[in-house]
Amino acid sequence: MATCPRCKRHLTENHRCPRRPIFVAAEVVLWAVIGAFAGILLVALFDPHGQITDLDSISAVAGALVAVGLNRAFRS
Repeated sequence: MATCPRCKRHLTENHRCPRRPIFVAAEVVLWAVIGAFAGILLVALFDPHGQITDLDSISAVAGALVAVGLNRAFRS
């Protein structure tokens, strides 16, 4: 059986080389930034007068974790 010149795995009819780690890391970072922005935006929408001051960083981290988790769940 022939092997792929790029990834050295077996060439089958539906062979696809695995994605490179740098692209996977870039995608995870991108989704984390989008999730953090969405978390901060939700706090800004629900608290327009800025009464909740300690929730900004927590919402950014939670948004990033939710976005990355959903992305990885839907990709599998």
